[in-house]
Amino acid sequence: MTETRNNIFGTDGIRDVGGEGLLTPGSVDRIGSALARHLEEVGHSAGRVLTARDPRTSGPLIEAQLTAALKREGKHPRSGGVLPTPAVSLLVASGEAELGVVLSASHNPPQYNGIKVVTATGRKLSVEEEISITAFYESEEDLSGENLPAVEEDPGAGERYLALLESGFPSAGFLEGMHIVLDCAHGATCQWAPEIFARADARTETIHGEPDGLLINTGCGSVHPEDLSRQVLESGAQLGIAFDGDGDRATLVDEKGAVVDGDEAMVIWGLALLERGELVPPIVVCSVMSNAGMVAHLRENGIEVVQTPVGDRKVHETMVTRSAVLGGEQSGHIIDRRACPTGDGIRTGLAIAHRAKETGVGLSELRRGIPRFPQVLEGIEVTARPPIESLEILSRAIADGRETLGDRGRILVRYSGTEKLLRILVEGPQEAENQRLLDSLIEAARQQPALGCRTP
Repeated sequence: MTETRNNIFGTDGIRDVGGEGLLTPGSVDRIGSALARHLEEVGHSAGRVLTARDPRTSGPLIEAQLTAALKREGKHPRSGGVLPTPAVSLLVASGEAELGVVLSASHNPPQYNGIKVVTATGRKLSVEEEISITAFYESEEDLSGENLPAVEEDPGAGERYLALLESGFPSAGFLEGMHIVLDCAHGATCQWAPEIFARADARTETIHGEPDGLLINTGCGSVHPEDLSRQVLESGAQLGIAFDGDGDRATLVDEKGAVVDGDEAMVIWGLALLERGELVPPIVVCSVMSNAGMVAHLRENGIEVVQTPVGDRKVHETMVTRSAVLGGEQSGHIIDRRACPTGDGIRTGLAIAHRAKETGVGLSELRRGIPRFPQVLEGIEVTARPPIESLEILSRAIADGRETLGDRGRILVRYSGTEKLLRILVEGPQEAENQRLLDSLIEAARQQPALGCRTP
């Protein structure tokens, strides 16, 4: 019996444990057929599709199943192999295909995988397009089989991505002699990030640099930059850059080993563009998760800040509406819309390294003076996602917390779009008070049977 869903996509594509739920062979087959019908619906009957994946062990089989369904429907998929998500976005936007599909669960643990889809312009699907594809999915039969056709490889796709990145260099060798440590998270950037920084004449060393589907994101990468901080300090490097599994985000580390998040990176990049006369119009778009100190600092420097709901798709949509060139999220998804319609961790790293090189100061100096309001964020594992306003105990705790903070801070409670988590953010002037409020909100959530909170 077909499962009915309004939208099988989350905030960043379809996500599940590899081989389970929406990523069983039958589900993947139906998704492939649904994507073929979507191509026809939007007038791309030629059906050129570029696929890629990160190194997760479930990736090759999912790609083969998806490819088989697309071929059966008369489409023409080819695989770029292991590539970052922004590589597919950039190549599709340059006219190489009418649709891009990346098999990745981004920053999630190795057992997860996902299906990310980009349109002919390289952007993520709109909600309306997702709902349309979901309707096709729900009407499709499972025609999957064991004898899958060979996946047609496109071995030059990665090199073409590097060439597009290199074409955006401000000058040849613009990072000459700069000592940079890269943490590739055993993911999709392992081959490509060291190469592009070498072409910029940086002196690089790499940690977690072997593609490994069993270790991807495990204690490393953008979500776990501790190893990167240690390596930067031990090696005396000027900068560290950590990518996530599919390379669409970056977390930075300054020369003193301190972590620099996406908010601070956006300030540094935004002010650099403003100084060069390239931030036209003078707008930066960010999500509601961004630190209020960062927002205030940009505004004090004459930059309008537009905030959106969480998700880089929301950020990009608003960037288009407001004609903004720079936007992103605290998590490290940063979009330079002049170059690519999605976040690109490698491009972010190049941009921040360029700023440090051209100013002749360390990243610690570039970030000095950017105010940070104390902020605590926690994710609680849940098994269900009832409307938050329907949860009486939690709603009362949220209201009490907001009354306590008044206009001194804020509380945000939302479900993750990619994981089975309830995320709670408390921001206010006093760290101890923030933690106390967070603890009370977590306790309130655990008292709600409807959430099915997992035991800590």
